[in-house]
Amino acid sequence: MERRKPAAIDRATALRYMGAAGWTPDTATAALLDKAEEQVLAAAAPRAVYRRLPRTALPLEDCGTDLTRHLFGCGEVLLLAATLGSEIDKLLRRMEVSDIALATAADALASVLLEQVCDELESELRAAVQAQGVFMTGRYAPGYGDCPLELNDTLCLTVDSVRGCGLAVTPQHLLTPRKSTTAILGIADHPVTGTRAGCATCHLRDTCSFRKRGTTCFKQDR
Repeated sequence: MERRKPAAIDRATALRYMGAAGWTPDTATAALLDKAEEQVLAAAAPRAVYRRLPRTALPLEDCGTDLTRHLFGCGEVLLLAATLGSEIDKLLRRMEVSDIALATAADALASVLLEQVCDELESELRAAVQAQGVFMTGRYAPGYGDCPLELNDTLCLTVDSVRGCGLAVTPQHLLTPRKSTTAILGIADHPVTGTRAGCATCHLRDTCSFRKRGTTCFKQDR
């Protein structure tokens, strides 16, 4: 299904992804971000698909302790896949060979746009679920903590992401188009929040640029 694009992309988060959290851009940088945002919004074609299932319908036994903790107490799961579409890939590739600064800004802005699209969809799904008297955790994606990327294969097959939103999985278990994501959310008959993956089990803990700056990759208010 198609998803609407927000009127603007969260620039503060984009700057954080670029390693410039809290920085007020100068005139030239602001103009660069304006140009990148305009082109990203024009190229993006957000689409998403989701499916609600019993937790036992998925083979999650070998998907890591972090995901097990996240789904503790949940009898159902909601699987989600979303993408900004292939035109974003083409845009970024063109920028990468012509203007690397613009490409860097556009890449960060596209990542934030995808997150905003998913946040809005999650809010809609959460409201629908809570209207039924049950509760839902936040999103948890393959690759977080000790959850293997291989889960992308099962997740995308289960929601039929190729036909549902044009999202496929490579033999390396990565998503294509590249500005795409999958997620699993737990559903329970009592309030649940899930458990955030910790840095201790993250596959990128030794090379993480966020940790080197003394921060983390997630938003503190989520």
